[in-house]
Amino acid sequence: MSKRGKVCIKVTLGTLLALALSSGCTQESPRPVPKPTVDTRAVTNVGPYWCDIIPQQAVRIVTGLTIPLSEDKWGVPTTHGQCLLRNEYPRFSINWSVRGGTEALDLAQENFGRRRLASLPTDLGKGLIAHTEGEPRTGPYVAFMLFRCGDKRPWMGIDFSEVAKNRNVVTDLIALLRVARDRYGEIHECTPKAA
Repeated sequence: MSKRGKVCIKVTLGTLLALALSSGCTQESPRPVPKPTVDTRAVTNVGPYWCDIIPQQAVRIVTGLTIPLSEDKWGVPTTHGQCLLRNEYPRFSINWSVRGGTEALDLAQENFGRRRLASLPTDLGKGLIAHTEGEPRTGPYVAFMLFRCGDKRPWMGIDFSEVAKNRNVVTDLIALLRVARDRYGEIHECTPKAA
């Protein structure tokens, strides 16, 4: 073997040995795993709106959903309505009417009273917030509210599929119901009050 060949082998072996030793001496610290971010914003009355009365931002904050949602709504704007936000299945729905408020409240308490998380603050109206512990497809988070607006006694029922981690569902739903009630008053030109 030529002198030049021996030098090349020594340089190559020396480089490999240096790389092996240096990789054994220095340890890379493990890369930190990013923690999921928690949206700590409060539910507020900021448009644009879904279903005419629910802020899109509020739905995203409460549920943690970032997927596209389609809106389907129907009813007669002066007396009743229903609206669904869906992706594969309904993720959020709201029903409202100016008729049958007492009966609707009784039915809500009968159906969800055993699963009640909280009653509504008295200034908001009569109603409840519940969790049925069902599958997301069943809309296990439920809120119901009966209130006054002018000479009418409208009611609203809300259900949704999930809640964002580390959010207080009772606080969020009370804020969401308050926004929905105030928006209802704006649209129907009446002043919402407790029932």
